[in-house]
Amino acid sequence: MGRLASIRNRLDNFFSSREVDRDPRLKMICAGLLFYYFMTFFDWWQKAVSLSTRGNETFDYAPAVIFQHCRWLIFMNWDQTKIYLYALGMLALLGLFSLFYLRSSLTALCLLAVLCVNKAYFYLSDFRLFANFHHFHLFFTLVFLFSQSKLRFFRGALAVGYLMSAVVKISPSWLLGEYFNSMPGKLPLLPKAGWVVTAASVGVVVLEFLGPLCWFTRINWLRRLSFVLFILFHLYSGVVVGFWYTALMLPLVLAAFVRFDRPLQAGYHFSRRHLIPFGLFAFVMFGGLYHYCLPGDVRLTNEGRYLGFFMFDANRQVRFEARIQKGNKKWVVQVFRPFPTSESVMEGGALVEITCKEFQDGHLVNMFPVFRPIEDDGEVILNPLFFAKADYRVAGNPYLYYFYARELVRRCHPDCVSLRLDVQLDGHPDVVRLLDIPDFAKLNPHYRFFAHNDWILLPGTNSPPEYRWP
Repeated sequence: MGRLASIRNRLDNFFSSREVDRDPRLKMICAGLLFYYFMTFFDWWQKAVSLSTRGNETFDYAPAVIFQHCRWLIFMNWDQTKIYLYALGMLALLGLFSLFYLRSSLTALCLLAVLCVNKAYFYLSDFRLFANFHHFHLFFTLVFLFSQSKLRFFRGALAVGYLMSAVVKISPSWLLGEYFNSMPGKLPLLPKAGWVVTAASVGVVVLEFLGPLCWFTRINWLRRLSFVLFILFHLYSGVVVGFWYTALMLPLVLAAFVRFDRPLQAGYHFSRRHLIPFGLFAFVMFGGLYHYCLPGDVRLTNEGRYLGFFMFDANRQVRFEARIQKGNKKWVVQVFRPFPTSESVMEGGALVEITCKEFQDGHLVNMFPVFRPIEDDGEVILNPLFFAKADYRVAGNPYLYYFYARELVRRCHPDCVSLRLDVQLDGHPDVVRLLDIPDFAKLNPHYRFFAHNDWILLPGTNSPPEYRWP
């Protein structure tokens, strides 16, 4: 019993669980984080194929850049993955229950830590899951778990999150209103005039930059005004960006700023334990700013963005073509994701169109839309789900097409694979070619996480300035 009590005391001190026991606001924040884990694992439970060994078997597998060479990362089969994700969802609900029905919040915090590790594991297992709200969720969880003075540092995490969200919006897509002005219907509930949309876009950037700075002022009405503006922003943004981001941010902001009657820094005294949240803040700021160290427009190259809170950074039209030669057979695969139309927006976003032309001895023998995997001698050449599962956040990322070609060469050993990737931004008619590789195996490119990849082309001087930002 003495040893168990010692372990419990150490965990209490490590997670600062007594703070959560004393403050209902912290309990509400913990509850919001736990429930979002339930939402996440329930959603991923429905996508278990690509998170299991079956994804690798069926060529429906695209790990995060940092794990691009780790095929062993996924080791559970489909049934095991579904059961495991179901169990994680139930653990999230168990943690939520324990938070309000047990005397101590330690159980909930321990489960929160377990869920965070598991979410990070599955998140990095499939690059196509990447989304800003999952980045936020993991960041907020780590700050909440490992900080003392939890309420102060969680508010600080919100401030860093908003500031970094503003940083990634410093581009013509937001500052000139190009993103929403290029969308059908522009912004809902607002006049459709271009200047109104541009003003609203700039207003969001200003709010995310200046709003968190108001939390440090002694002027009560200014702090309260920024709080109210963020609540209104999240209520409205749900109409634009959908359920996931709003469902995460709105409860956390409401819980964190109840009785916000003093500036954020008031009464602060430094402790060495505070180096942990400060380190997390520094890491997130590095992730949001690093892309400025690399050449090219991050909206096109997507390089340096994996650690940042990137969200709606541009409206893209993407056209990809792969030419696969193997013996006397040749396949020309085209993947097209058009700019959204009014109809596609009503259906949830622009749909991907995949077509294939099949040649034999130089003659066209078949041409068809691709709805199921294309195989040759038992090997999958293309699974349409590989591309269809990549939504607007990652559809234009050259890494997605690089990884497809690399895996194709490894799996099928074709004689030649050539790639082309063309992207347009924000309704501009000008096309930027990002990939033009005549023989992938011969070039043998490698994707570098922290540097520009020379095989990703950059817009020339004759391209519009909006494509050469910054």
